[in-house]
Amino acid sequence: MAFKQIQEMFCVVLAHPSWDGIFKQIERAKPYTELFELRLDALENLSFEPLCELLKLPYKFICTFRAFEEGGYKKVAPLSRWKILEEACSLGAYLVDFEWKSFLKIKNQLLQSPYFPEKVLFSYHNFKVTPPLRTLKNSLKKASGMGAKCFKVTTYTESLSEALEVLKLIEYGKELGLGVVAFSMGEKVRLSRILSLLLGAPFTYVFLPSEKPLAPGQMDVLYAKKVWEVLKGV
Repeated sequence: MAFKQIQEMFCVVLAHPSWDGIFKQIERAKPYTELFELRLDALENLSFEPLCELLKLPYKFICTFRAFEEGGYKKVAPLSRWKILEEACSLGAYLVDFEWKSFLKIKNQLLQSPYFPEKVLFSYHNFKVTPPLRTLKNSLKKASGMGAKCFKVTTYTESLSEALEVLKLIEYGKELGLGVVAFSMGEKVRLSRILSLLLGAPFTYVFLPSEKPLAPGQMDVLYAKKVWEVLKGV
C-alpha cells in the first residue's frame, strides 16, 4: 500500500499560478516537510519541462488537477485531466489524486492505466455538506472492490457529530485494506484534521505560514504541528 511509505504527517499544498512561485514555496516549506500536494490546475502555464525538473527533487509529490466542481481552478474534461496526471506519473510523481466522481466517468480508461492502482489516490470533496456515512462507506467499498489502494474524503460541516462520522472512515478503510485520509472542512471542526492522524490517517493537509488556506478550517503547518504535539501527549 502506497501510504505505508509515507513518513511525513503534514502535506503542504502548493498552489501558485507560476512555476517560479511553486519552487519558492518548496524552498520555504522544506524545513517543515518532504511531502507536498502539487495543484497543477492552479498553474497559468502547465508545462511538463518544469514539472520534470520539480519531480526530480528529493521529495514526495502528490500531483492533482482538481475538477472544477470539487474546488479546481479550471474547467477541464476528466479524460484530459487524467492524461495530464498520467504524464506526471511517468515523470516520477509519488501519487496522483483523481476524484472518485471523475473516475466513474472514465472508468474503463483509468483501469487500463499502468499506474492504476499503485499511483492513484482517489478523492471525494464536498464543500457544501457531509453525506450520510453509509454513502461515503459505499464509495470506499466500491473503490476497494476495484483494486484501489488509497482514498481521501473531506466534506464540509460545522457539526462535531458529523465530523466524528467522517473520521470513522479511517478505521473502515483498514477493514477493507484501503488507506484512508479523512477529515472535515469547517472552522468549528478544524481539529478533525489533526484527530485524523491519531486515528491512523497517514497525513493531513496544511498550508505555509503567511499564506492563505485553500479550504475551510485548514491550518498552517506550524500551528498544525503545535496542535499535534499537544494532542499526542494527552
